[in-house]
Amino acid sequence: MQKADSAIEKILSDDFVMVENRAQGQPIFDFETDYEALIKAYERVQEEWKSLSVEDQKIRPGGLPAMMREQGIESPKDSKYSRARYAHMLRAEVAARLSQEAMYKLLPLDAIDYKSSLAELVESLENVEQIRSLYKRRKLTTGTTKNAGIGNEEAAKLKNCFSQGRELYFAGCSGSLMVKPLNHFYSVTAYSYGMIILNNPIRFGKDNLPSSHGMVYLPDKVQCQFGGDSPTGTFSELFSSFPTHAIQTKSIEFTQNLTESIKAFYSTRIDASIGTLLSMLPEMTNYYSLMTGRRSRAFPLEIVNANNPRALTWEFQIGDGTSLPTRESVEKSFESFEITERFGKYIVPVPATKSADVKALIYSDVSGRLSYIENPFYPILLPEVCVHFLLNHIYSCIMRYRPEEWGNVILNEVSTDTSLLTRHYFSNFERKFLLLVLRCLSRYNPVVQESTLE
Repeated sequence: MQKADSAIEKILSDDFVMVENRAQGQPIFDFETDYEALIKAYERVQEEWKSLSVEDQKIRPGGLPAMMREQGIESPKDSKYSRARYAHMLRAEVAARLSQEAMYKLLPLDAIDYKSSLAELVESLENVEQIRSLYKRRKLTTGTTKNAGIGNEEAAKLKNCFSQGRELYFAGCSGSLMVKPLNHFYSVTAYSYGMIILNNPIRFGKDNLPSSHGMVYLPDKVQCQFGGDSPTGTFSELFSSFPTHAIQTKSIEFTQNLTESIKAFYSTRIDASIGTLLSMLPEMTNYYSLMTGRRSRAFPLEIVNANNPRALTWEFQIGDGTSLPTRESVEKSFESFEITERFGKYIVPVPATKSADVKALIYSDVSGRLSYIENPFYPILLPEVCVHFLLNHIYSCIMRYRPEEWGNVILNEVSTDTSLLTRHYFSNFERKFLLLVLRCLSRYNPVVQESTLE
């Protein structure tokens, strides 16, 4: 029994460690090489070659390759520049997304039957032509021609991933908590394949994705490990699939640039506990505080159109008038922006033209209400779907490798607080996950209408 007590304490703990400047075990991006300059130099030499007469080209020994060597120019297609090319592709996709308005449409859902509506919407994704259309809608640098994007064969693979993810999700919802985490983790994984191909600027086919999970379970500490020199795989690819984050409500819309977050991810190794991850979820706020005695990291956030006659300005209002995140957290999130306090809230005016520079971690609940997350992993901004990937992976590992302790937890035989917090997480996951799937895969941003939400 003592062993179970120890594991429970680790499940409830709020422990995380960040080790910076870890060398990448399998580097993906090279943000240091000026790939744009390499392309321009290569194109310049090609134009020089084309400007020569046919006779001059014939008498020039070695042809174009020799001319390139003479000028110290290398082909950007050389394999040694693949990581720089990936960074260039990512930056190009980010630039396209930042210049695009209203990429997704708000879709209000009636709270009475919103779960049925979500089920219908995710099932509608399971269509080859729909998937090909979504690919071009979500990845803006793929081209606009009819044949641009992915073909029918690749779309069919994603269609089956979506079907599998949906079936696993509903199997988890109807199944016992004793085996629920494994079904839900496999559901998250299946949907993640589609999220990667439809969003990641450098991935174009499921069969070319790394086969590992992309993060590690640490059984002795009951934690997950990711980033830095951790193995790359599904999780790291999923994280890299969201180099921007669109914030959208009825009255405001802007997109954050998360390129710096991706840079930091691949040079920072993180160990994190379940308690740390649960503290970041808006839906867990009250239960987390009651069950652990610690405050949640999620704080109410309202963004309004500030009264500024000179320029469109968003005013970020953080807090509920009684509790606030740390000042240090807010200063990091809004670096170079003025921060004041008013009526028990932090007030941060941000010109709309600078909104992409905001480094705040912002999640939204099922109704679209925003929360500012006091980010434990700054400057890494984890998309909310990534937090659920990590949580379901850890829970599924506990279930598989510590079945006696998992049984003690869910059957309320050791710690009532741990049992209740665990059950509450999975209840909220089942209410939220399909909504996240649609936000990450479809052309909609579904929200449950507050007027009818209990």
